[in-house]
This record gives sequence, structure tokens and C-alpha cells, in this order.
Amino acid sequence: MSTPEIVLLGGSYSGKTHYAGQLYGRLLRNPGLLELRDTPADLSALEEVLHCLENGHAAGHTSVGTWTDVLLPLKDKRGHTLDLRWPDYGGEQLQTVFTERQVTENWRAQLRQAEGWLLLIRLRKETTYPDALAELAKRLDDGNGTTARAGAWDANARWVELLQMLLHVAGVGTVSRREQPRLAVLLSCYDEVTADDLLPEQVLAKHLPLVAAFIDSLWTPDARSIWGLSALGRLLEPTSDDENFIIQGPEHQGWVVTPDGQKDSDLSRPLAWLLEAE
Repeated sequence: MSTPEIVLLGGSYSGKTHYAGQLYGRLLRNPGLLELRDTPADLSALEEVLHCLENGHAAGHTSVGTWTDVLLPLKDKRGHTLDLRWPDYGGEQLQTVFTERQVTENWRAQLRQAEGWLLLIRLRKETTYPDALAELAKRLDDGNGTTARAGAWDANARWVELLQMLLHVAGVGTVSRREQPRLAVLLSCYDEVTADDLLPEQVLAKHLPLVAAFIDSLWTPDARSIWGLSALGRLLEPTSDDENFIIQGPEHQGWVVTPDGQKDSDLSRPLAWLLEAE
């Protein structure tokens, strides 16, 4: 029995928590390519999320200092069994890695052991500066001669810098394309994005061209995939009470857009690809 581990990369409000809860609900009640073969030992982290969704409102934000691993005993359609360690942590931790240029032992262990990386990017939350020179001048002068916004990074530069740091810590570098772990990029909250019939990889290239180019240069085509993800299929707020969502059940909500542009309700498909179970 194999025990693959993944590293889950996503900042604050990138959709990690809802995807984890919805994935668990799918595995439990409406399985697709992957399904549970046994009951996980500790379900508290995922059951809390699923309980919120069952009541038609968004789950709370994962606490900043949280780091937990949920062990998911899975099997695929071919009967292959695998145990997946699914990490849950406060998204601010990833920002801290970037700003402080330091990696905790939790992160170091995850990066060195992981066989695949699952990267969640919420495009609507990513700030870019297309007119770089004008924006640089604006950031360096807030009207009082100070540099209050000088620390704001363009999302292209920030993600490329962060990925380079994480690859270095993982011990694989940026020289050989064959050394990289498999990478699945999920463009989360895809219902917020105007895709205009573009494939997910084209949407990424349109919004974050440097990130798309970096991924293309470092990962071989068979080792990377870009997906659209709407874990809920709609916007839920912590105070909302969406009756349709309650009636239909969270396990029937949400979808992914596959790399070839097909809409699919199986939220486990990117994970199945990452684990080479598809």
C-alpha cells in the first residue's frame, strides 16, 4: 500500500478550507474517481466545514497557527489503495514564508516528502500592476513622501519568487524539469472568473502570464495540469442561509473545469490526476 503525500499551497481566502470540506463530502457521499475505503480516524477538521455547508453558509477561516494532517484512506476505480495525508493550515503561513524568507520544520518536512503539489490560486484576489512604472511611482509616494505601499508585490513576481523558494527547500531546484514534483494548479472560485471559453491554462496565462510561463518552463507537460475549481458553485457567506444549497446538499454542489475545458462535478479529479489514479 502506498502512502503518497501532497503539499497544499494556497494563501488566505484561496478556497483551501471549502475545497477540503467538499472533497470529503464527495468521497463520503458522492464518490467519483476516488472514494474512501475506510472511515478516517480524525474527521473533526473536515466535519466542521461540511456541517457549515450543510446549513447553507460558508465555513470559518482556518486559524493562523493551525497545522493539522487528515489521513484519508482512499481507493481508485481500479481497486488500487492509497493513504493520502491532506494538510490543513492557516493561509497566512504561506505569506509568512514569503515575507520572512524562512521555512518552518512543518513546511520543510512537507516539501521534502511530497510527491505532488496542489496549488490554489484565486485570481480575483491576486493584485497585478500592468502599468508597472506608473504603479511603482504611485506605491513609492502616498502623497506624504513615505513608502507605505512599497511592500506590495505584483502577484506574478510574488508567486514566481515563492515557488522558487519552495523548490529550493524541497531540494529539487530549478535546473532539471524532470526533478520537479507533479503540479496541479487549481484556479479556485472559478465562478468569479470570466473565462470567455478559454482553457484554464489560457486563463492563468491571461491573468498571471509570468506565473504561467514559469510553470511551463519548469514542469514538463505530463507533470503539470491547470484546472478551474468552484468548490461550492456559488458564493456563500458566513451569515448566509442558502436554502437551495441546503436542499440539494453540498455533495451535489461545485465543479471543476478540466485542462481540456470540460465541466465535471467530480471534485476529486485533480487529486486523482496528481496521484496518477486517473
